[in-house]
Amino acid sequence: MTVTRDDIVASFRRRIEHFGYRKTSVEDIAHDLHISKKTIYVHFESKEEMFRRVVEQVAAEERARIAGELTDRTCCLEKIEGLIGIIFRETREWWRENRESEFVERYEVGERAFLDAYSELISEWVQAGVEHGEFDTDKPEMTVVFIGGIILAGTRLLRDDPDLSPEDDAIAAVRKLLR
Repeated sequence: MTVTRDDIVASFRRRIEHFGYRKTSVEDIAHDLHISKKTIYVHFESKEEMFRRVVEQVAAEERARIAGELTDRTCCLEKIEGLIGIIFRETREWWRENRESEFVERYEVGERAFLDAYSELISEWVQAGVEHGEFDTDKPEMTVVFIGGIILAGTRLLRDDPDLSPEDDAIAAVRKLLR
């Protein structure tokens, strides 16, 4: 049987979801897949690289879920506002539930992967908004980066205090940026 990167990632994901990151070893994955550790290291440089790939997968799944959830929004600004609301709500919940989790020490990996995934949606909606005359910007790529920065700053506030509500200010800043 030929083992692919996707097979390794799937095994790693199952294990960390069940046992956690610390209790999952490369040896465990090799054993599960009936391969050598060396074969895993042909595909991945480290356990951390496998973790990044799992987090990127989860972020892509979330991006697709959220895009589907927001399809009923009629304009691009409503979609972006809806996305911001979802991001802040889910980030707040994550911090409340996971403050003591072993995944806190790897939070930046998730933060980057999710911001990249959300930025793909924002980019689609900014482009569509410009094309339909909803937004007036001659630098849509820069606008997407600024919106990502606003979201990142707000979610970092939630890391420090999940009881804050920065989403209204974030949405107001994004509206100013897009109008």
